[in-house]
Amino acid sequence: METSTKQMTMDDYLLMDGKIAFDIALFNRFSTIGDSCYSSICGGFIDGVYQWASHNIDSYIESANKKYTGWTILFSNGSIRRVYIENWVMDAKIKDWKHAKSLFNTYLKTDEKFNNSPQANNK
Repeated sequence: METSTKQMTMDDYLLMDGKIAFDIALFNRFSTIGDSCYSSICGGFIDGVYQWASHNIDSYIESANKKYTGWTILFSNGSIRRVYIENWVMDAKIKDWKHAKSLFNTYLKTDEKFNNSPQANNK
């Protein structure tokens, strides 16, 4: 009997393990210097990122068009941030989790114009 293994895409990896790859990318972009204490308190980086995300992110909204997939992140302090990535990255065939994390972190972009606006910063 032949078994087939499905080649996973970026989207598959982002949904794995409680979306930790997504949360790591957000942590890398939006955490503050004081947020590094989460790793120390929780005993490791991954556990720290889980706690940081659960304490700081209220929700996020995903949207997509032909070229990009994007997320609007609503933080518990009232601020809003937007990130996006080209769809070719989301559709790429991924070798493993480390490849997924690296690719996503490399190509995820922040919407600086929106993120620096009064609307995004609850002003």
